[in-house]
Amino acid sequence: SPILPTESAFSALHQTRWETTINPLTQRWHCVKTLSTPSGNVRTVAVCPVGRHIASGGANKAVSLYRLSDGKNLSTLDGHTAWVRSLAFSFDGQIFASAANDNTLRLWDVASGRLLRVLSEHQGWVRSVAFHPNGRYLYSGGQDNAVRAWKITRSHPVKTRTDHHHWVWAVAVSPDGSTLVSASQDTILRFYRLQGKGTNHVLPGHDAEVHALTISPNNWLLASAGADCTVRFWKLNSGRLTTQFCAHAAPINAIAFSPDGEILATASNDKTIRLWHIESGRLVGVLVGHEGWVWSVAFAPDGHTLVSSDWNGDIKIWSR
Repeated sequence: SPILPTESAFSALHQTRWETTINPLTQRWHCVKTLSTPSGNVRTVAVCPVGRHIASGGANKAVSLYRLSDGKNLSTLDGHTAWVRSLAFSFDGQIFASAANDNTLRLWDVASGRLLRVLSEHQGWVRSVAFHPNGRYLYSGGQDNAVRAWKITRSHPVKTRTDHHHWVWAVAVSPDGSTLVSASQDTILRFYRLQGKGTNHVLPGHDAEVHALTISPNNWLLASAGADCTVRFWKLNSGRLTTQFCAHAAPINAIAFSPDGEILATASNDKTIRLWHIESGRLVGVLVGHEGWVWSVAFAPDGHTLVSSDWNGDIKIWSR
């Protein structure tokens, strides 16, 4: 398993300029295509786990599907009546979910674009959505301070938790399905054990609202990030904080582990994406080219492709 980064490694990083720490071997990342949307503000992107599609959503209230290989627009799915905030594919790539400011989640069939179900129990904007790896359950967090668990064949939640004291910005499920994590405007992280041994944890997460969560592919490590510009790493089994460091000079909106768990990508209001090597604790890439705040970032399953989106309405496909 990868070595957890140490705080000293990241502290040493910040004693030099960002650019001097970049490994020449990783500077091959480059933007291969920019997809522009006339409505602006692409709030979220997701990449299909089988590597065929990109889904995007934002201010135009629609969900767009693109072919990952060449960026061709395949379909635009209407139904939401407000901004789309979050997207997630099922692990088999056959279904995806969208969450929006109209207080609903919608389930869609990828192949046909058909709307499968509308989930409408949230009493505020739905900010985050994540599938359980078994594909049968879905988790969401919203501005009603609630985390809800759904069975995808039902229109009503099977479980609702209102432990947070403010908006829930992010939810994430571990790849083995054992743990659900939620993060909030109240700066707190909450760990819920879904199966197996272990206890729930309530962690004083950050110094400001927590915008993003991601869990490493080996189920060992949770990364969180938010408005305090920091990334923090936590042991998933114990909730222990292992490392924290300032990753950007502006709030961080999204983070993602690479499929092999070796790289963490962070996306920020400073208009950059930064790539961090987990084992060495080094900054190994800075992707520039966005002209607006970078709202979302996602790796493709090949590990050599990254997709991001920004406030200005651009979706960028990066490759190495």
